[in-house]
Amino acid sequence: MALSKEVYQAFEDVVGPEFICDDPAIMPSYHKTEFAAVILPENTAQVQSIIRLCNRFKLEFRPVCTGWTGTFKPGVLYIDLRRMNKIIEINEKNMYAVVEPYVITAQLQAELMKRGFHLNVKGAGVNCSAMLRGHGHLDQSTSGDDRNHLAIEWVTPAGELVHSGSLGSAGEWFCGDGPGPSLRSILTSAVPPGVTPGVFTKAALKIYHWPGPTKFPVIGTSPNYELSEIPPNFMARYFSFPSVEQAWAAENKIGEAELAMELMGFNVAMVAANISTSNEEEEATFKRLSKEVLGPGFFVIIAGNSAADFAYKKRALFHIVEAAGGQSLKSLENPRTEGILLCQCIRVSASIRETFRPGGMFKSIPVMGQRDLTIKWAIGAGKAKSPLIEAGHIVDDGGASFGWGVEQGHVGKTEIFCKFDPMNPVAKEAVQKWYDEQSARAYKENYFALLMPGHPEDIGKSLSNYHVWWNAIQKELDPNRVSPEAGALV
Repeated sequence: MALSKEVYQAFEDVVGPEFICDDPAIMPSYHKTEFAAVILPENTAQVQSIIRLCNRFKLEFRPVCTGWTGTFKPGVLYIDLRRMNKIIEINEKNMYAVVEPYVITAQLQAELMKRGFHLNVKGAGVNCSAMLRGHGHLDQSTSGDDRNHLAIEWVTPAGELVHSGSLGSAGEWFCGDGPGPSLRSILTSAVPPGVTPGVFTKAALKIYHWPGPTKFPVIGTSPNYELSEIPPNFMARYFSFPSVEQAWAAENKIGEAELAMELMGFNVAMVAANISTSNEEEEATFKRLSKEVLGPGFFVIIAGNSAADFAYKKRALFHIVEAAGGQSLKSLENPRTEGILLCQCIRVSASIRETFRPGGMFKSIPVMGQRDLTIKWAIGAGKAKSPLIEAGHIVDDGGASFGWGVEQGHVGKTEIFCKFDPMNPVAKEAVQKWYDEQSARAYKENYFALLMPGHPEDIGKSLSNYHVWWNAIQKELDPNRVSPEAGALV
């Protein structure tokens, strides 16, 4: 749907002729969807003006940060936020950073490390917006999801400016909830539709102590990243166990002692993905590692604040693992391999390796809940993959990983993947059947699965009828229905 000259001119008056485009030869460089136009605001005031014009002309819009993924309706106005790319503030005393939407995590993480801080890095990777809500490799020590969002500057779907939490009451960024009523559940909509209407133009994020070097010693070029040296008082190890129960017992003790910077319940296929640079090498590495492990396992990074602290954490870690019948995967103790794993999992390019290569496409079910129960769910979902692996419909990845702990195991997240050839209709149908059945099982067993099949009303009945309240709120916030109602972009 092309914009009329009058409408196009109104938007052009906001940003200038250089920063709006409806050229059909240019817009496909963004996405295959046919947009009404692409527009690039520079600041919050311009975002407000654009959204008010969308309401005036009854034109749907879609804001995009770094654009790693997403779905679009044809004919929407694509709001590209790449010009809003400033780190506004790094507050070392109160331990938060304030960023605009196009600040990527790698950019912020590098600046924080110079000052002795770091942040939660989402699984989507350091190439995505630092404002992204989600979970990732460092959840064990840095929490995840909306727990790291503090005050937020938000332009509503009607074009009104809202300052949440302490920003609205005291002009400070340190708190997302008050003084006063909290908007957190609206601003960090985790339940379906899983997207906040309007546009975030600034957000404050929690930052955490970083015991490592001011410049992380990454060398090489993609996909051959590694470290020039292992930073002092850092160690990465993979431990395997004879059973899931023994692995869980060790993980539980590690969480109680707060030893780990990172603890991820990888299967060996995920480990192989992180230390190889091609599909062929990954397959060979997976087969080799599968013969070396006792059974299920997890990956751990420990980081000491001093040599003495590191020595204690290392000693305690090995004591816990040994008591649970576990052992270290010796072939990963090589310093070069250890450096690769530290690089992938702290700078976090690990998830994209684990999910996208090999297979061509993946489908996953993320589940949140009490840690030991999510492990039990993961075991069942992994076993349900076995027939698909045997039939050759999906990539053999050893079945299941059992996820990871958040905040030293106080809660857990599990995400099960099926990787398959999207051009194979039989495989595609088999994976969809597995997805529907295992998502339904998570729902029936009272887990919180982020991507449920079926209607939101079905889930809403289990969550205090949230869908009734959400629909009412949505109508008040967006009477002209110009803001997206489903899907999320990172």
